[in-house]
Amino acid sequence: MLTAIILELQPINDAKLPLSHGVFSYAAALSLLERIEPDLPRRLHDSASSKPLTTSPVWGGFRDGTLFRLQRGKTYRWRLTGLDEAVSTCLSYTEAGVGNVRIGDTIFCINRVLSEPQEDPEVGKTTYESLWSHWQNISPPVRFPVQFHTPTTFRRGHVEDPFPAPHLVFGSLVNSWNTHSPQSLGEITDVLREMVILTNWKGETRRVELGSRRTVGFVGKFTYSVIENLPEICRVLGLLLDYAFYAGVGWQTTHGLGQTRLAYKVKE
Repeated sequence: MLTAIILELQPINDAKLPLSHGVFSYAAALSLLERIEPDLPRRLHDSASSKPLTTSPVWGGFRDGTLFRLQRGKTYRWRLTGLDEAVSTCLSYTEAGVGNVRIGDTIFCINRVLSEPQEDPEVGKTTYESLWSHWQNISPPVRFPVQFHTPTTFRRGHVEDPFPAPHLVFGSLVNSWNTHSPQSLGEITDVLREMVILTNWKGETRRVELGSRRTVGFVGKFTYSVIENLPEICRVLGLLLDYAFYAGVGWQTTHGLGQTRLAYKVKE
């Protein structure tokens, strides 16, 4: 199961958050899940490097230097996604009555939880099987414009690589899909490396603070194209980019990095 919800939050006082607050966002998400399923955070901690949970930054703050300023009584948005049954079930049970949320030093009350797709385009609910079936039954495009909303980077050994190379973007998605989906795509990354190119882009790099360390990630709009009109390859790209709506791309998606969207809706 795949689930994306949005929590509408209101700080109980005027407050501040660092521009990069992914460490706090992830800790808050684990605390929230623990109230619904007490053993789940430990299982997530012990799971593979590709966690079945992503968090977004808190959206809507006023930027002031290296901080976001938050106003008491104003509503902000915080998005969480689940990539497996356990996390998705917990998210589906999340409601305003679950209690306050602490992100960093800021305490928020939950004003509303958006959990149905018709409530907001950033909310979603589907299954791996449904995504697979959808892309097997349409005529796919050969070009895919992709928007990277938050800094995105890839871990390679002991360093990060903040470049939107096709094999890194789609290799990340293949690894995540194969980890969490009941239906593996197999060893397809090398095929995508040969068949997919970056044909257009407009982006930049941004620095991100990650607790005791920092990194750099790219943001912007990038178009990926299949060099030949091969429907099966195009379907895999479309499938993976639809999956990215839930999974994100790259390293530290649990901390708000790699928030990614297919930049247009593919016609049936």
